[in-house]
Amino acid sequence: MAATSDARGSVTRLAAPARPRTMSRKQIAAVAVAVGVLVLLGGMQAESEFIRTVQATKDELGWISDVIAAVAVTSLTYLWLHLRVTRAELLNSERARITQDEQFRMAADIQRTLLPEIPPQTRGYRWAARMETAHQVGGDFYDFVTTRDGAIVLIIGDVSGKGMPAAMMQSSLTTLFRVHVSMTTDLCAIAGRMSEALFGQTGGIPYATALVARFDHGPARMTYVNAGHPAGLVLRGASSLQLGSGGPPLGLLPGASYEHGTLDLVSGDIGVLVTDGVAEALEGTSLPLADALERARRPSAAAPKDLCDYLLGLAARSSGPPGAEAWSDDRTVLAFHVSD
Repeated sequence: MAATSDARGSVTRLAAPARPRTMSRKQIAAVAVAVGVLVLLGGMQAESEFIRTVQATKDELGWISDVIAAVAVTSLTYLWLHLRVTRAELLNSERARITQDEQFRMAADIQRTLLPEIPPQTRGYRWAARMETAHQVGGDFYDFVTTRDGAIVLIIGDVSGKGMPAAMMQSSLTTLFRVHVSMTTDLCAIAGRMSEALFGQTGGIPYATALVARFDHGPARMTYVNAGHPAGLVLRGASSLQLGSGGPPLGLLPGASYEHGTLDLVSGDIGVLVTDGVAEALEGTSLPLADALERARRPSAAAPKDLCDYLLGLAARSSGPPGAEAWSDDRTVLAFHVSD
């Protein structure tokens, strides 16, 4: 269901797991008839055994037959009413499941349409991003904003928790990001304000890890703040540079402060930012992110889109494709290439 493109990220939405099949009206009626027949036969057998045991008179036999018939009718009535109630409960449960599935489907559609447009190429940079959610909706997010002076400010993040609550929180964080970038391009201030706003809403649970970065041109330079997020990497020749400066996750602590890192970029640099779902899956391959990137770009520098596909494919080989039992965390990759 996910579509991959340099111009736009993609989300893989998983089909809902198969539900147990409920009984149809004909099946319920058949069960009721079968149970009724069994009760009738059992009653007749019980009556014969009782008569044989007590050796009752004719009048007593009539009385016994009436009692057994009354018990049989009462039992059948109870079973019939019970089956009707059970069927009504099953129908209500099925309606609730259909409503919930439709709500999740709509939420997944909304989340997919809210993905930002990725600038396939800006002055000095090429970009790509891909997202695969572990469930119908996810807590990973990314966003791009172009400033008035032509710089790119981006964020990649991961909300703690899963499912609908995480999806709702990531939408709120994307809004906070855009609001604060419109007021300042000071990354430490942006991270601090986002963290304070999130803590005010949640009290520390949930929180979000994130990496916020600004890309300038002429000369090419990357300024970044890492808020408890997996360290991004920039490959330059045979060396790799980690993007680890920053502070605590957004919204985890009150009054959190952040430090920024700066990296002068040169033509040919390749950078990749990932979320926990990718970083942890790569740990299971015994192939660190830097080695995976080095292998991916040989014999020549890979396009950002190809890097995204390669890393997600490598993660899938470690813990299975989306929907596999071991695949429980959203996965997002954002890649860039520095050009002349």
